[in-house]
Amino acid sequence: MKHIIKVLFFCGALFLLPAVMLVQKPADYSYYENRALAEFPSFNMQQVLDGTYFPQVETYITDHFTERTRLIRLNIRKELALHNPVVGETVVTEDVLLPYYGVQLDRQDAEAMGQELDMLDKLNRYCGQRGIAFLYVGIPEQGSVFRDRYPSYLKDSGFRDMSLTDAFGDSLAARGIDFLDMAPYLTADREQYYSTTDHHFNLYGAYETYLRIMEYINAHYCAAPVTDDLTITPVDTDFLGSRNRQLYGLFETDDALYTGTLAESIPFTREDNGAPVDATVYSEADRDVYAYYMGGDVAETIIRTNRPALPDVLVVGDSFTNALETILYTSFDEMRSLDFRYYTGKTIYEYLEGYQPDVILYVRDDLSYLVTDGNGDLESHSAQ
Repeated sequence: MKHIIKVLFFCGALFLLPAVMLVQKPADYSYYENRALAEFPSFNMQQVLDGTYFPQVETYITDHFTERTRLIRLNIRKELALHNPVVGETVVTEDVLLPYYGVQLDRQDAEAMGQELDMLDKLNRYCGQRGIAFLYVGIPEQGSVFRDRYPSYLKDSGFRDMSLTDAFGDSLAARGIDFLDMAPYLTADREQYYSTTDHHFNLYGAYETYLRIMEYINAHYCAAPVTDDLTITPVDTDFLGSRNRQLYGLFETDDALYTGTLAESIPFTREDNGAPVDATVYSEADRDVYAYYMGGDVAETIIRTNRPALPDVLVVGDSFTNALETILYTSFDEMRSLDFRYYTGKTIYEYLEGYQPDVILYVRDDLSYLVTDGNGDLESHSAQ
Protein backbone atom coordinates (compact mmCIF):
# COMPACT_ATOMS: atom_id res chain seq x y z
CA MET A 1 0.00 0.00 0.00
CA LYS A 2 2.83 2.39 0.86
CA HIS A 3 4.41 1.76 -2.55
CA ILE A 4 1.09 2.47 -4.30
CA ILE A 5 0.78 5.80 -2.43
CA LYS A 6 4.31 6.76 -3.41
CA VAL A 7 3.63 5.93 -7.06
CA LEU A 8 0.37 7.89 -7.03
CA PHE A 9 2.10 10.88 -5.37
CA PHE A 10 4.93 10.80 -7.93
CA CYS A 11 2.55 10.55 -10.89
CA GLY A 12 0.40 13.31 -9.45
CA ALA A 13 3.39 15.58 -9.17
CA LEU A 14 4.37 14.84 -12.76
CA PHE A 15 0.95 15.95 -13.98
CA LEU A 16 0.26 18.72 -11.45
CA LEU A 17 3.40 20.83 -12.02
CA PRO A 18 3.01 21.07 -15.82
CA ALA A 19 -0.72 21.75 -15.31
CA VAL A 20 0.03 24.67 -12.99
CA MET A 21 2.55 25.95 -15.55
CA LEU A 22 -0.13 25.97 -18.25
CA VAL A 23 -2.71 27.98 -16.23
CA GLN A 24 -0.37 30.54 -14.66
CA LYS A 25 0.62 33.68 -16.57
CA PRO A 26 4.09 33.05 -18.05
CA ALA A 27 6.93 35.43 -17.23
CA ASP A 28 8.77 36.93 -20.17
CA TYR A 29 12.05 37.84 -18.43
CA SER A 30 14.44 36.23 -15.95
CA TYR A 31 15.87 38.91 -13.66
CA TYR A 32 18.76 36.88 -12.29
CA GLU A 33 19.73 35.40 -15.64
CA ASN A 34 19.24 38.83 -17.26
CA ARG A 35 17.62 37.35 -20.35
CA ALA A 36 14.28 36.97 -22.08
CA LEU A 37 12.49 33.69 -21.47
CA ALA A 38 11.34 31.55 -24.37
CA GLU A 39 7.92 32.14 -25.89
CA PHE A 40 5.64 29.23 -26.72
CA PRO A 41 6.23 28.51 -30.42
CA SER A 42 3.41 28.88 -32.91
CA PHE A 43 2.45 25.58 -34.46
CA ASN A 44 4.28 24.98 -37.72
CA MET A 45 3.88 21.68 -39.57
CA GLN A 46 7.13 22.15 -41.47
CA GLN A 47 9.02 22.54 -38.18
CA VAL A 48 7.27 19.45 -36.82
CA LEU A 49 8.39 17.48 -39.83
CA ASP A 50 11.99 18.71 -39.78
CA GLY A 51 12.31 18.13 -36.03
CA THR A 52 12.79 21.74 -34.90
CA TYR A 53 9.36 22.38 -33.36
CA PHE A 54 9.38 20.16 -30.26
CA PRO A 55 12.86 21.30 -29.10
CA GLN A 56 11.35 24.81 -29.01
CA VAL A 57 8.49 23.49 -26.87
CA GLU A 58 11.01 21.78 -24.59
CA THR A 59 12.93 25.05 -24.20
CA TYR A 60 9.68 26.81 -23.29
CA ILE A 61 8.84 24.20 -20.66
CA THR A 62 12.36 24.41 -19.22
CA ASP A 63 12.13 28.20 -18.97
CA HIS A 64 8.65 28.26 -17.41
CA PHE A 65 8.57 25.16 -15.21
CA THR A 66 6.64 25.79 -12.00
CA GLU A 67 8.85 27.05 -9.14
CA ARG A 68 11.82 27.14 -11.52
CA THR A 69 13.49 30.12 -9.82
CA ARG A 70 13.03 28.67 -6.35
CA LEU A 71 14.50 25.33 -7.44
CA ILE A 72 17.50 26.96 -9.14
CA ARG A 73 18.22 29.08 -6.03
CA LEU A 74 17.99 25.98 -3.86
CA ASN A 75 20.46 24.11 -6.06
CA ILE A 76 22.92 27.04 -6.11
CA ARG A 77 22.67 27.36 -2.33
CA LYS A 78 23.45 23.66 -2.04
CA GLU A 79 26.48 23.89 -4.36
CA LEU A 80 27.86 26.92 -2.53
CA ALA A 81 27.41 25.16 0.81
CA LEU A 82 29.40 22.21 -0.58
CA HIS A 83 32.12 24.67 -1.71
CA ASN A 84 31.97 23.50 -5.30
CA PRO A 85 34.63 25.40 -7.28
CA VAL A 86 32.37 25.81 -10.32
CA VAL A 87 28.70 26.68 -9.99
CA GLY A 88 26.97 26.90 -13.35
CA GLU A 89 29.36 28.89 -15.53
CA THR A 90 31.03 30.69 -12.61
CA VAL A 91 34.26 29.86 -10.84
CA VAL A 92 33.77 30.60 -7.15
CA THR A 93 36.89 31.59 -5.19
CA GLU A 94 37.09 33.02 -1.69
CA ASP A 95 36.57 36.62 -2.77
CA VAL A 96 36.31 36.76 -6.61
CA LEU A 97 33.82 35.31 -9.08
CA LEU A 98 35.35 34.39 -12.46
CA PRO A 99 34.04 33.05 -15.78
CA TYR A 100 34.29 29.31 -16.44
CA TYR A 101 35.09 28.30 -20.00
CA GLY A 102 35.86 24.63 -19.52
CA VAL A 103 38.86 24.60 -21.84
CA GLN A 104 41.79 26.85 -22.63
CA LEU A 105 40.55 29.53 -24.98
CA ASP A 106 42.30 29.89 -28.30
CA ARG A 107 43.63 33.41 -28.38
CA GLN A 108 45.14 33.19 -31.85
CA ASP A 109 42.24 32.83 -34.28
CA ALA A 110 44.04 34.06 -37.39
CA GLU A 111 40.92 34.21 -39.55
CA ALA A 112 38.90 36.25 -37.05
CA MET A 113 41.86 38.52 -36.33
CA GLY A 114 42.37 39.17 -40.02
CA GLN A 115 38.67 39.91 -40.48
CA GLU A 116 38.64 42.40 -37.62
CA LEU A 117 41.87 44.07 -38.73
CA ASP A 118 40.58 44.49 -42.27
CA MET A 119 37.39 46.11 -40.97
CA LEU A 120 39.33 48.44 -38.68
CA ASP A 121 41.85 49.30 -41.36
CA LYS A 122 39.05 50.29 -43.75
CA LEU A 123 37.34 52.43 -41.11
CA ASN A 124 40.57 54.06 -39.99
CA ARG A 125 41.40 55.05 -43.57
CA TYR A 126 37.89 56.41 -44.08
CA CYS A 127 38.21 58.51 -40.92
CA GLY A 128 41.65 59.76 -41.94
CA GLN A 129 40.30 61.01 -45.27
CA ARG A 130 37.67 63.05 -43.42
CA GLY A 131 39.83 64.45 -40.64
CA ILE A 132 38.31 62.23 -37.95
CA ALA A 133 40.66 60.83 -35.32
CA PHE A 134 40.13 57.09 -34.69
CA LEU A 135 41.30 55.51 -31.43
CA TYR A 136 40.91 51.84 -30.48
CA VAL A 137 40.62 51.55 -26.68
CA GLY A 138 41.31 48.06 -25.30
CA ILE A 139 39.93 47.12 -21.86
CA PRO A 140 40.91 43.93 -20.03
CA GLU A 141 37.84 42.03 -18.88
CA GLN A 142 37.57 41.24 -15.16
CA GLY A 143 38.31 37.55 -15.72
CA SER A 144 41.53 38.46 -17.54
CA VAL A 145 42.65 40.83 -14.80
CA PHE A 146 42.14 38.21 -12.07
CA ARG A 147 43.33 35.20 -14.10
CA ASP A 148 45.81 34.25 -11.36
CA ARG A 149 42.91 33.72 -8.93
CA TYR A 150 41.81 30.57 -10.76
CA PRO A 151 42.52 27.41 -8.71
CA SER A 152 45.54 25.55 -10.06
CA TYR A 153 43.37 22.72 -11.38
CA LEU A 154 41.30 25.23 -13.39
CA LYS A 155 44.17 27.16 -14.93
CA ASP A 156 43.16 25.96 -18.37
CA SER A 157 39.74 27.57 -17.98
CA GLY A 158 40.38 30.94 -19.54
CA PHE A 159 43.17 32.96 -21.08
CA ARG A 160 46.60 31.93 -19.86
CA ASP A 161 48.41 35.17 -20.69
CA MET A 162 48.24 38.45 -22.60
CA SER A 163 49.48 37.02 -25.89
CA LEU A 164 46.34 38.02 -27.80
CA THR A 165 46.50 41.62 -26.61
CA ASP A 166 50.16 41.83 -27.58
CA ALA A 167 49.62 40.27 -31.02
CA PHE A 168 46.50 42.33 -31.68
CA GLY A 169 48.18 45.55 -30.57
CA ASP A 170 51.18 44.87 -32.79
CA SER A 171 48.89 44.19 -35.74
CA LEU A 172 46.98 47.43 -35.17
CA ALA A 173 50.24 49.37 -35.04
CA ALA A 174 51.44 47.72 -38.27
CA ARG A 175 48.32 49.08 -39.99
CA GLY A 176 48.71 52.53 -38.51
CA ILE A 177 45.68 52.24 -36.20
CA ASP A 178 46.04 54.07 -32.89
CA PHE A 179 45.65 51.68 -29.95
CA LEU A 180 45.32 52.63 -26.29
CA ASP A 181 45.86 49.44 -24.30
CA MET A 182 44.47 50.03 -20.81
CA ALA A 183 45.80 46.73 -19.42
CA PRO A 184 49.05 48.18 -17.98
CA TYR A 185 47.12 50.94 -16.20
CA LEU A 186 44.15 48.95 -14.92
CA THR A 187 46.02 45.84 -13.83
CA ALA A 188 48.41 47.99 -11.78
CA ASP A 189 45.68 48.39 -9.13
CA ARG A 190 43.04 45.85 -10.02
CA GLU A 191 41.46 45.75 -6.55
CA GLN A 192 40.80 49.49 -6.91
CA TYR A 193 39.62 49.45 -10.52
CA TYR A 194 37.58 46.26 -10.83
CA SER A 195 34.51 44.64 -9.40
CA THR A 196 35.03 41.24 -7.82
CA THR A 197 31.54 40.00 -8.71
CA ASP A 198 30.89 41.71 -12.07
CA HIS A 199 32.66 41.31 -15.42
CA HIS A 200 33.16 45.07 -15.85
CA PHE A 201 35.58 47.50 -14.31
CA ASN A 202 34.00 49.73 -11.66
CA LEU A 203 33.66 53.53 -11.77
CA TYR A 204 37.25 53.96 -10.54
CA GLY A 205 38.42 51.90 -13.53
CA ALA A 206 36.17 53.85 -15.88
CA TYR A 207 37.54 57.14 -14.56
CA GLU A 208 41.14 55.97 -14.97
CA THR A 209 40.28 54.97 -18.54
CA TYR A 210 38.71 58.39 -19.14
CA LEU A 211 41.83 60.16 -17.89
CA ARG A 212 44.10 58.08 -20.16
CA ILE A 213 41.83 58.67 -23.15
CA MET A 214 41.80 62.43 -22.58
CA GLU A 215 45.57 62.41 -22.13
CA TYR A 216 45.88 60.65 -25.51
CA ILE A 217 43.40 62.94 -27.26
CA ASN A 218 45.08 66.11 -26.03
CA ALA A 219 48.52 64.82 -26.95
CA HIS A 220 47.65 63.55 -30.45
CA TYR A 221 44.37 64.96 -31.77
CA CYS A 222 42.77 68.10 -30.36
CA ALA A 223 42.39 70.20 -27.23
CA ALA A 224 39.62 69.22 -24.82
CA PRO A 225 39.15 69.95 -21.11
CA VAL A 226 39.82 67.17 -18.61
CA THR A 227 37.50 66.66 -15.66
CA ASP A 228 39.69 66.22 -12.59
CA ASP A 229 37.16 67.07 -9.87
CA LEU A 230 35.10 63.86 -9.86
CA THR A 231 34.34 62.56 -6.37
CA ILE A 232 33.62 58.82 -6.33
CA THR A 233 31.55 57.32 -3.50
CA PRO A 234 29.74 54.00 -2.94
CA VAL A 235 26.05 53.80 -3.80
CA ASP A 236 23.92 52.99 -0.76
CA THR A 237 22.73 49.64 -2.03
CA ASP A 238 23.50 45.93 -2.05
CA PHE A 239 25.30 45.65 -5.38
CA LEU A 240 24.40 42.65 -7.51
CA GLY A 241 27.31 42.13 -9.90
CA SER A 242 26.69 40.23 -13.14
CA ARG A 243 28.50 37.09 -11.98
CA ASN A 244 26.76 37.12 -8.58
CA ARG A 245 23.50 37.70 -10.44
CA GLN A 246 24.08 34.36 -12.17
CA LEU A 247 24.35 32.90 -8.65
CA TYR A 248 21.02 34.54 -7.73
CA GLY A 249 22.80 36.90 -5.33
CA LEU A 250 23.81 34.08 -2.98
CA PHE A 251 27.57 34.80 -2.98
CA GLU A 252 28.43 36.81 0.13
CA THR A 253 30.51 39.87 -0.78
CA ASP A 254 31.22 43.47 0.13
CA ASP A 255 31.63 44.42 -3.55
CA ALA A 256 30.19 47.89 -4.17
CA LEU A 257 28.65 50.00 -6.90
CA TYR A 258 29.98 53.56 -7.16
CA THR A 259 28.62 56.90 -8.23
CA GLY A 260 30.43 60.08 -9.27
CA THR A 261 29.78 63.69 -8.32
CA LEU A 262 31.23 66.72 -10.13
CA ALA A 263 32.40 69.72 -8.13
CA GLU A 264 30.53 71.86 -10.65
CA SER A 265 27.82 70.22 -12.72
CA ILE A 266 27.68 70.63 -16.50
CA PRO A 267 24.15 71.13 -17.90
CA PHE A 268 23.23 68.85 -20.79
CA THR A 269 20.37 67.34 -22.74
CA ARG A 270 20.05 63.66 -23.58
CA GLU A 271 18.34 61.62 -26.29
CA ASP A 272 18.04 57.85 -26.40
CA ASN A 273 17.14 56.27 -29.72
CA GLY A 274 15.94 59.61 -31.08
CA ALA A 275 13.69 60.54 -28.15
CA PRO A 276 14.41 63.06 -25.34
CA VAL A 277 14.94 61.50 -21.90
CA ASP A 278 15.87 62.81 -18.47
CA ALA A 279 19.22 64.60 -18.38
CA THR A 280 20.99 62.11 -16.13
CA VAL A 281 23.77 59.56 -16.53
CA TYR A 282 22.77 57.47 -13.52
CA SER A 283 19.61 55.37 -13.44
CA GLU A 284 18.04 55.28 -9.98
CA ALA A 285 15.77 52.47 -11.17
CA ASP A 286 18.89 50.30 -11.58
CA ARG A 287 20.85 51.35 -8.50
CA ASP A 288 21.73 47.79 -7.49
CA VAL A 289 23.19 46.61 -10.84
CA TYR A 290 25.71 47.80 -13.44
CA ALA A 291 22.84 49.21 -15.55
CA TYR A 292 22.95 52.08 -13.03
CA TYR A 293 25.39 53.61 -15.52
CA MET A 294 23.50 55.23 -18.42
CA GLY A 295 20.50 52.98 -17.75
CA GLY A 296 22.28 50.02 -19.30
CA ASP A 297 22.80 49.25 -22.97
CA VAL A 298 21.17 51.71 -25.38
CA ALA A 299 21.38 51.51 -29.17
CA GLU A 300 22.06 55.24 -29.58
CA THR A 301 22.56 57.97 -27.01
CA ILE A 302 23.24 61.64 -27.71
CA ILE A 303 24.35 64.04 -24.98
CA ARG A 304 24.73 67.73 -25.84
CA THR A 305 26.39 70.17 -23.45
CA ASN A 306 25.94 73.18 -25.78
CA ARG A 307 29.58 74.27 -25.73
CA PRO A 308 30.33 74.61 -29.47
CA ALA A 309 33.96 75.58 -28.89
CA LEU A 310 34.65 71.99 -27.71
CA PRO A 311 35.12 68.95 -29.97
CA ASP A 312 32.55 66.18 -30.57
CA VAL A 313 33.09 62.50 -29.84
CA LEU A 314 31.46 59.27 -31.02
CA VAL A 315 31.81 56.22 -28.77
CA VAL A 316 31.25 52.76 -30.25
CA GLY A 317 31.11 49.73 -28.00
CA ASP A 318 29.08 47.54 -25.70
CA SER A 319 28.43 47.76 -21.94
CA PHE A 320 32.03 48.69 -21.09
CA THR A 321 31.28 52.14 -22.47
CA ASN A 322 28.38 52.73 -20.07
CA ALA A 323 30.38 53.73 -16.98
CA LEU A 324 32.87 55.58 -19.19
CA GLU A 325 30.08 57.66 -20.76
CA THR A 326 29.02 58.99 -17.34
CA ILE A 327 32.27 60.99 -17.30
CA LEU A 328 33.27 61.35 -20.96
CA TYR A 329 30.50 63.77 -21.91
CA THR A 330 32.00 66.43 -19.61
CA SER A 331 34.90 67.01 -22.03
CA PHE A 332 32.91 67.49 -25.24
CA ASP A 333 30.29 69.66 -26.86
CA GLU A 334 28.44 66.56 -28.03
CA MET A 335 28.94 62.92 -27.13
CA ARG A 336 27.20 60.21 -29.11
CA SER A 337 27.38 56.51 -28.39
CA LEU A 338 26.37 53.56 -30.56
CA ASP A 339 26.01 49.91 -29.62
CA PHE A 340 25.78 47.88 -32.83
CA ARG A 341 24.37 44.90 -30.97
CA TYR A 342 21.13 46.89 -30.92
CA TYR A 343 21.55 49.76 -33.35
CA THR A 344 20.15 48.73 -36.73
CA GLY A 345 19.50 52.01 -38.52
CA LYS A 346 22.73 52.50 -40.45
CA THR A 347 26.21 51.16 -40.93
CA ILE A 348 29.00 53.18 -39.34
CA TYR A 349 29.76 54.72 -42.73
CA GLU A 350 26.16 55.76 -43.32
CA TYR A 351 26.02 57.20 -39.82
CA LEU A 352 29.16 59.26 -40.42
CA GLU A 353 27.66 60.72 -43.60
CA GLY A 354 25.33 62.74 -41.39
CA TYR A 355 27.52 63.17 -38.34
CA GLN A 356 31.23 63.90 -38.42
CA PRO A 357 32.76 63.91 -34.94
CA ASP A 358 36.28 65.04 -34.20
CA VAL A 359 37.12 61.75 -32.48
CA ILE A 360 35.81 58.17 -32.64
CA LEU A 361 36.52 55.96 -29.64
CA TYR A 362 36.14 52.27 -30.44
CA VAL A 363 35.99 50.58 -27.02
CA ARG A 364 36.41 46.80 -26.77
CA ASP A 365 37.18 44.41 -23.92
CA ASP A 366 39.87 41.85 -24.60
CA LEU A 367 37.38 38.98 -24.78
CA SER A 368 35.79 40.76 -27.75
CA TYR A 369 38.86 41.62 -29.83
CA LEU A 370 38.15 38.81 -32.28
CA VAL A 371 34.34 38.81 -32.06
CA THR A 372 33.09 39.46 -35.58
CA ASP A 373 29.42 40.25 -34.95
CA GLY A 374 27.65 43.02 -33.04
CA ASN A 375 30.20 45.76 -32.46
CA GLY A 376 32.72 43.63 -34.30
CA ASP A 377 30.71 44.13 -37.49
CA LEU A 378 30.22 47.84 -38.21
CA GLU A 379 29.03 47.33 -41.79
CA SER A 380 25.78 45.47 -41.13
CA HIS A 381 22.35 47.07 -40.82
CA SER A 382 20.94 44.38 -38.57
CA ALA A 383 21.77 43.72 -34.93
CA GLN A 384 23.44 40.37 -34.51
